[in-house]
Amino acid sequence: MDTVVFIPGFFGFGSFGESGKPFIEYFAHVEESLLAALPRPMRFVVHEPPPTGALDERVRSLHQTFLKTEGRVHLIGHSAGGLDARLFANARYNTPALKLFERLGVVVTLSAPFFGTPLARRLLLGADLAMPALWFASILASRRQLRLAGHAGAIYNGLKRVLLQKTTPTDQLIAALAEVDDETANQIKRFLQDVSRDHPLVADILPESMSSLHREVAAFDFPRIHSFVTVAPKPGWGPRAAMAFVTAPAQRLLYDATYALCAARQPSLARLPVGPWLSAQRLPLTPTSSDGIVPSWSQTLEGQADGIVVGDHLDVIGHYETAGATFLRSGSNFDDARFNALWARVAETLR
Repeated sequence: MDTVVFIPGFFGFGSFGESGKPFIEYFAHVEESLLAALPRPMRFVVHEPPPTGALDERVRSLHQTFLKTEGRVHLIGHSAGGLDARLFANARYNTPALKLFERLGVVVTLSAPFFGTPLARRLLLGADLAMPALWFASILASRRQLRLAGHAGAIYNGLKRVLLQKTTPTDQLIAALAEVDDETANQIKRFLQDVSRDHPLVADILPESMSSLHREVAAFDFPRIHSFVTVAPKPGWGPRAAMAFVTAPAQRLLYDATYALCAARQPSLARLPVGPWLSAQRLPLTPTSSDGIVPSWSQTLEGQADGIVVGDHLDVIGHYETAGATFLRSGSNFDDARFNALWARVAETLR
């Protein structure tokens, strides 16, 4: 039986909560969607890399996970997880893994920043304080807990801790905001401590860093890399944007900000993607197009995409509004049909 290893991206994790009853999963509902589209069963493993560790550290950790598998193995990486998969399967970057390549099936990437993201440069300015707070906000949003009403006291305490440069929330604050049991709150706290202590990945995914790395390893890439591109609507002030601002102002403002911070000059090696759209919804692709986190020009190695879908950076891993979870209110109107169409196309590459 083949094995699929899922690789989370920046802030990546497996799940939080009791075994068998997760409070939140990084790849939400993805296994179910894949199983429905696959002609035969496969094993699924979710790798848990150092969440914001350096690329070489993340690749080494993926190597250890791979060694625990048997038979044919496929890698599916989202965001920075796509970089991990590409570099693990690169004969120059990861020479110790050469003997494992005969067991490697295909490498699938979604929303991967092969040429970096300009957003990383902005994160460097305030990473110590911003990253744990943003990540915790994404957890709350995924559980529809990102509400101001009813949490005023806890939010006040959280802001006070930030001002005092105590970047990790207490167990009590996590439990109050996320409405979870003590053990889950403790799991989240330990994760946030890891994020706040160590985040060299931000510098690794700067556009100049990734362009330099690409020049070094491109000729040694694994031949079976399949890349999927996500592109979200440009921020604006139409009816949909106005409604999003009314219903979720913080999430809409965050998306507008991250989209703007993604815009930067396209590196000479990067290409705007071409490939099949996976639904009737389409958007014009321009040098400023992105999914709110990663520019479109960064999401393929040579411009060829196995599929392009209208959705933001988190929609494609199951964190979208109609599924009951959203952090970036992008106005993409991502839905079950687009989600299943995407993962059905991923399933085709695994065949």
